[in-house]
Amino acid sequence: CTGTPRALPTPPCPPRDTREFAQGGECFECHPECERIEGNVTCNGSGADTCTRCARYRDGPHCV
Repeated sequence: CTGTPRALPTPPCPPRDTREFAQGGECFECHPECERIEGNVTCNGSGADTCTRCARYRDGPHCV
């Protein structure tokens, strides 16, 4: 993930095959159980409990 810092708290990562979220100006992969959402936020962290939507099922707060 590259780019210039922005005023946004979490700048978007460039489109790639992997799902990513931005934190501290760097991009990190989302949990594999997060459903990929084109043009929108897929996750807010690396855990299975930070997915916007699950690729398969949700068990409580976690995607499984």
